[in-house]
Amino acid sequence: MNRQSSRDEGFDDVDYERIEAKRQRKLQRQRIKAKEAAAQAREAAPHVSLPEHISVANLAVLLKIRGESLARKMTSMGYSDVAYDHVLNAENASLIAMELGFEPTSQSQSRAQEEDLHAAPLPADLSSLPPRPPVVTIMGHVDHGKTTLLDHLRQSSIAASEHGGITQHIGAFVVPLPHHAGKTITFLDTPGHAAFLAMRRRGAAVTDIVVLAVAADDSVKPQTAEAVAHARGAGVPLVVAVTKADKPDADPARVKADLARLGVDVEDFGGDVQAVAVSGKTGAGMRALEDAVVALAEVLEKRAPVDGVVEGWVLEACTKRSGRAATVLVRRGTLRVGDVIVAGTAWARVRTLRNEFGVAVEEAGPGTPVEVDGWRGEPGAGDEVLQAPSEEKAGDVVKYRESIVERKKLSDDMEAINAIRKIKQEQRHKEEAEERAKKLGAWDVYGEEESKTAEEEASPVTTEVPFIVKADVAGSAEAVVNSISAIGNNEVRTKILRSGVGAVSEFDVEHASVAEGHIIAFNTRVDPSIMQLAAREGVRIVDQSIIYRVVEQVTDMLSEKLPDKIIQSVTGEAEIAQTFSISISGRKKMKIAGCKVRNGVIRLGSKARVVRSGKTIYDGNVSSLKSVKKDVIEMRKDTECGMGFSEWEDFQVGDRVQCYEESTEKRSLNGTT
Repeated sequence: MNRQSSRDEGFDDVDYERIEAKRQRKLQRQRIKAKEAAAQAREAAPHVSLPEHISVANLAVLLKIRGESLARKMTSMGYSDVAYDHVLNAENASLIAMELGFEPTSQSQSRAQEEDLHAAPLPADLSSLPPRPPVVTIMGHVDHGKTTLLDHLRQSSIAASEHGGITQHIGAFVVPLPHHAGKTITFLDTPGHAAFLAMRRRGAAVTDIVVLAVAADDSVKPQTAEAVAHARGAGVPLVVAVTKADKPDADPARVKADLARLGVDVEDFGGDVQAVAVSGKTGAGMRALEDAVVALAEVLEKRAPVDGVVEGWVLEACTKRSGRAATVLVRRGTLRVGDVIVAGTAWARVRTLRNEFGVAVEEAGPGTPVEVDGWRGEPGAGDEVLQAPSEEKAGDVVKYRESIVERKKLSDDMEAINAIRKIKQEQRHKEEAEERAKKLGAWDVYGEEESKTAEEEASPVTTEVPFIVKADVAGSAEAVVNSISAIGNNEVRTKILRSGVGAVSEFDVEHASVAEGHIIAFNTRVDPSIMQLAAREGVRIVDQSIIYRVVEQVTDMLSEKLPDKIIQSVTGEAEIAQTFSISISGRKKMKIAGCKVRNGVIRLGSKARVVRSGKTIYDGNVSSLKSVKKDVIEMRKDTECGMGFSEWEDFQVGDRVQCYEESTEKRSLNGTT
């Protein structure tokens, strides 16, 4: 009821407002009841605990349903060639159980909570925590002065210390800033672009700020754009260092203009990215670069607790004469000699801590890199470092993580076994079909459809559909990447351009548009303006928060790229019994094949192939069809006719003619059409 109609019926505004309020209260009660009903349904759903791997037959027993019913349900969900001995992983088994009204729990998840170590959440209010040094990585194109810049900063670190030189290189160093009330900056010189990407993919949020080195005499290059993409993907702010500013042909204005084309708007162009002209050789502008980094760090307010359990990241690991050693960047807490820490499938009771000068120290606080020895096992770059309460607990955690690696290997083996079983099943079906064809005979299979796909004719070129994955957390992004990377076949497959954490940006849309790809936004908000930009650029955004829905949509998008299935239906068959020539247009002769129609109907103009000794020697059209020297439209079974073919007369007695019709249908990766 609208306001105008209420007035027409004699209601005033007060009546209308009272009726509207009553309607809203009723809707609210209905919503509350619906929520309560959904909650009760979830509570009433039977719980089932699923192992890491389970066969279809055992899952049916566990869910207390018939195997045939489970197979039909799995087929309706998109699973193909379901066999009772097919082995499912915990994720797929959980999805099936949920579809059947169960509340699944993974045995591995409950074990992980009990047996593994986990990082503690940060306090809601960080303002009371002490500040820590910002961690800075210098990135850029080859020969753009990164090494010179690092060497100058490293020399500053040495000059500020009481030591005359660096006795060993540990991949990170701390630069004191005497002009900023004793503040320090931690610089990393180990992560190249590939290592930076690999560590970011593993969730190692090591870097706070990226200093982008761009040569003033060379401007933006491919690796410059790559560094910008990595920094944006990691959600790390930039400071631009325009290096080699002392060269005669230096052109900082050109650098800033070229960066703007990458979407990096410096302050001179009205943006918020600081750009500083420096020279690693002369040291000019280095003070201004340090000021820019400190100013950005103050805005970011990087703080961390110095008490509690220790957390950090492994930057690099190596084996020395004294044993295994790893460079650890402390994230929170204070690492001390004697602490027990775990990283990946390795653990250590800290025997010694050494700084970048090779000097033993007793402890290292947040933002400080130190070399740690005493490892049992080999940690890897990007592994998360977590403190364990005892050596016994550390050993148990490592054993549990090693079991996870073994289960992952087992999962891969199971996938391979399932694939082999599917191939054998298809091969068995093919052999059975060939046996049936032999029993029926060559002329008695008329009417059966013969499907001819691109795979049977030639090895097709694989079409790659690019995707950019954005998610709310790194773990979700990795899960989505792993799930959609497995979609496809030898005709079409996915290609991951990059993945990252955060909302979809304009750069993501532009990147996808250039690559003719699409974007997956998993459990993250997509701004309406970004949606409009994507629509203009022809980029599809898959906005989902359920992973199997993402898989379904990506499967549909890849299916659109599949060529149509060509179906050839045999309509008639004939055998050439003799050949003769007839006169057409005066002295011109035309060779005719005298045929006996064995099956079906031969029609004028239909597609036809001529087979000799099992090989197709002609594929074209019936151009002429005669019966007792009269032109006819069609000839049926057990009749005789004369047949001519378009631009071909090289037929012989004994050749077989097959007339057929072609049709097409859409194909799908899940086997349905």
